[in-house]
Amino acid sequence: MKDIRTVVLKEVIPFNGIPAVYIPSLNATVISDLHLGYEEELVKKGILLKRTQLEEIIKEIDKIQETINTKKLIINGDIRHGFGKITNVQKKELEIFLLHAFNYYETIIAIRGNHDNYLKPILKNFGIELLEFFYEKGILILHGHKEQLNLVKDSEIIIIGHEHPALLLKDNNGQYSKFLSFLFLPTILGNVLVILPPFSKYAGGNIFNKESLLSEITKKYALIEEGIPFVLYEGLGTVELPKLSLLINS
Repeated sequence: MKDIRTVVLKEVIPFNGIPAVYIPSLNATVISDLHLGYEEELVKKGILLKRTQLEEIIKEIDKIQETINTKKLIINGDIRHGFGKITNVQKKELEIFLLHAFNYYETIIAIRGNHDNYLKPILKNFGIELLEFFYEKGILILHGHKEQLNLVKDSEIIIIGHEHPALLLKDNNGQYSKFLSFLFLPTILGNVLVILPPFSKYAGGNIFNKESLLSEITKKYALIEEGIPFVLYEGLGTVELPKLSLLINS
């Protein structure tokens, strides 16, 4: 079984305070679940709010580059929100994001998530192909809504999004707060599953436990109790916590 701490420290390194990971062997940054167009979907439901999601996502990209300047950006699914035909507003948001990202990255790789319908023509205009998965140097990156068993079995590290993992933690006053989290989980296959938090703060977080799992990969192969979480804690950055067996209800 691959040592989790080796993976965290050397192979898939969480950014401090940013929902992204750095992969040195690929000279790549990986993010997941941007859900561009989320605000417009809320407007359709009669919920009005100030549109700041794109601005905040761009600021996070800037922060990443201030930390580590990689050559490759891998977007691991759910680039857009909603499932229907892409609107002019969503198209414009995606174009603005990609134009900004190409200021930093020589290569942008897009992986299909379960929300990513109607994106191919827009991505093609930027020379980006929408892939089902990315595999290189023993590292498999896929969104997680499809199992891809043979690929999962043959990889040393699997990186998914889709789960939007968050932990519900109690402070010294007995008050509970929800924190988005990176999860590093050993699997029954002997490899390591890495689950990324959503890059969009608006995407929210799903309280992570055995009953809340979304991905068949997590459900079938993850040894959840042995997993190590790293929560995004405002003011402190990315903080390692004890094993999940001590933090969640099974």
